Amino acid sequence: MKKTKVGLLIISLLFLLSSPTWSAQSAIKLTLSESIKQALEGNLDIRIAEIQLQKIESEIAQKKASFKPKLNLKLAPATWAGKLDSLDYEPQAGLSASLLTKEGTNYNLNIEQEKGEDKKISTNWSFILNQKILPSPRVDSSYLALEKSLLDSEQKRLTLEEEKNRLKLEVTVSFYDILKRQKEIELKGLYFKQAREDLLIVKDKFENQLESDLDLLNAQVEVANAEETVLQAKDELFQYSGEFKDLLGINPEAQIELIAESHYEPEPLELNLEEAVKEALVNRLEIKREELAIKQGQLNLSLAKSKRSPSLNLSGGYNYTEPEEEEYKASLIFQIPLVDGGESKAEIEEAKNKLKEANLNLERLKRDTTAEIRNYFFDLRQRMRKIELLKLSEKRYEKDLEIARRRFSGGGITENELRKKEIALKQAQIDFLEALLDCETARATFLKSLGRKL
Repeated sequence: MKKTKVGLLIISLLFLLSSPTWSAQSAIKLTLSESIKQALEGNLDIRIAEIQLQKIESEIAQKKASFKPKLNLKLAPATWAGKLDSLDYEPQAGLSASLLTKEGTNYNLNIEQEKGEDKKISTNWSFILNQKILPSPRVDSSYLALEKSLLDSEQKRLTLEEEKNRLKLEVTVSFYDILKRQKEIELKGLYFKQAREDLLIVKDKFENQLESDLDLLNAQVEVANAEETVLQAKDELFQYSGEFKDLLGINPEAQIELIAESHYEPEPLELNLEEAVKEALVNRLEIKREELAIKQGQLNLSLAKSKRSPSLNLSGGYNYTEPEEEEYKASLIFQIPLVDGGESKAEIEEAKNKLKEANLNLERLKRDTTAEIRNYFFDLRQRMRKIELLKLSEKRYEKDLEIARRRFSGGGITENELRKKEIALKQAQIDFLEALLDCETARATFLKSLGRKL
């Protein structure tokens, strides 16, 4: 029986030591820059958007192939024909080449060679040219479709870049918000500790009949409220940290530890307001997107006009077959659309109106951008000045607490007075983090509005 108990004890110890629930997980330490890098690599929305862009680029590569030379070689060196008792060896070979250009020119070259019944090898080759002459400019409709696809791809690329900037801004805001919440929990913990000490004092007075049972009950309620405030703040931080890990694309079960910069120095603005407006009008993603919309509108108008305009094509060819049999062929093909119920005219008018709308939208966007940059510029300058003031305030409270601790060690002040100094410092740190969050958000918003990568 004793051996059985010892064996069960050993098995239990091995289970506890090997169980993952009892093994301490090392926390993943992340700075702000590491958090942003992790988000760009692991965020699911960004990864899906990148794959969609790659898919569009693959489709464009297929369309581009239509305007590249094509060459095919066909060989049949082992070919026998005839009856079973008298098979003739008749090898065959063929070469074909074609090329379509954006101007609507189509080249086709075919060469065939085979061995005939007279045992002679005959060669046949032909060259065919199709050239679009009208309407002008001579642009193939499939090439215009390719240009539209390229513009669509550029739109997707700008959207992806905008999503990355949005993600960087969201990570920055969440990073500093978590740090602020951690400081708030520490502050609430100090209030909770103060409430418990106040309760001990009330209990002592109650036992000496210096306080009533109502005073004791009020002190107990204060402790319960302070504890609930701490627990609620921890629950909110846990939930918010989970959302932050989802944003970064890391395991929800992983433990993270955010590391703030020990000394934050706001970067000075390296450009003035006029330079900022000029940069935004050139690089801003929304303006680039609207300019692409104008180009798309111009292509749509060209396509609509090409459907309604008369077309003139030249077709020519040369065919040669041994022995010395040659043939030339040339023709002009003139096509005139007669009646379509007004569909083409309506399509052209629609394309013109969309193009006018895109130009007006671009003009309005540039006007709004100028006003927006002005607001962001002055807002960021104000928040940077506030950072400097709160940094000095935090240093003052740190020095005040350092003096208070020395006085407490010498018996000059009470523990309650020392705790007030600690609370004042925690509040100053929270105020600084909140101002830092506002400043970083304003900076990211300003740089994003300039069209820069964050």
